[in-house]
Amino acid sequence: MFPPVKASTVTAKARRCLAVLTLTAAAVALSGCGGSSSSPATGAAPNADRAAAAAGVGSGVNDDQCGKQTRTIKHDLGTTTITGNPTRVVALEYSFVDALVSVGMAPVGIADDDKADRIIPGLRSKIGDYKSVGLRATPNIQVITALKPDLILAESGRHKAIYDQLSKIAPTVAYPSLNGNYQQVVDSEMSTAIALNKCDQMKTRLADHEKILADLKTNVPADDKRKALFVVTSEKGFTGYPPKSYTAGVLSLLGIQSPLADETGDASVSLTLETLVSTKPDAMFIAGQNGKTLADTWEKSPLWKQVPAIQNNASYQVDQNIWSRSRGLLASELIAQQAIENLYGK
Repeated sequence: MFPPVKASTVTAKARRCLAVLTLTAAAVALSGCGGSSSSPATGAAPNADRAAAAAGVGSGVNDDQCGKQTRTIKHDLGTTTITGNPTRVVALEYSFVDALVSVGMAPVGIADDDKADRIIPGLRSKIGDYKSVGLRATPNIQVITALKPDLILAESGRHKAIYDQLSKIAPTVAYPSLNGNYQQVVDSEMSTAIALNKCDQMKTRLADHEKILADLKTNVPADDKRKALFVVTSEKGFTGYPPKSYTAGVLSLLGIQSPLADETGDASVSLTLETLVSTKPDAMFIAGQNGKTLADTWEKSPLWKQVPAIQNNASYQVDQNIWSRSRGLLASELIAQQAIENLYGK
């Protein structure tokens, strides 16, 4: 049974909706493994440092492959043919760990930045032991090879340059995660499940996911027009996430809009204190690294006190692993729950 989302305080409606967060994780007998071939990359890579991922492979494009013994999977860097049921899977982004857990599987290797605690607890408790394959940006090819995977789940922007290398190790599919929006992440999880021959399991999980978010949305007053900004702050930076970003997309499903403009193709933007003041967020969710951050410095400035979120005492500290790095179904449910708890539940 998939564990309920945990938080210190939730509204009564949120408590009821969280009861539906269940996922059958029983192991399913698997037969056959490995894939027959993987095509070379084609087309441009949908990623830049801050650019939102390109449209890529849309929803439903691989649905006709559900349940087939040999499946041809379309993805952002080409097509990959997979035969049988992969069992030894390497995940090069956290959202792909979510996809595996969602269908009752666990990866043999994860690009976890050599920091296992970045994998959120609801996923860590399901995956057991695994081998770290290093950094998400530059995974260790030798370690991946030694694991003898029969499927690799890659990030289409970050891993374009090593896609051919990965494909020589095992069939590899690549989807946007780092700069992907909410819908792209959902689509990638479905296509990943089809690659794993776990189509029905993912359909069940996605149906539960949609109900959870819909039930959580009922806690948001229809007449509340406040705009909430999600930011990540470090020692030298203060980064905001526009409407096209993953986290802003999750909040928008609840009816909570971003105050940032939706005019560029950026998945994130660097903010100055002056820009933050002019953006006028009514609320802010701030994820920061350990130690002193730029936000700590800004708090000493009179300009900081001109930000509506600060004036309204509506600035909330959140976990960067959940709100920014994970980008999966469970993470989005936690984001939604925590946003509602902070804005309406106390």
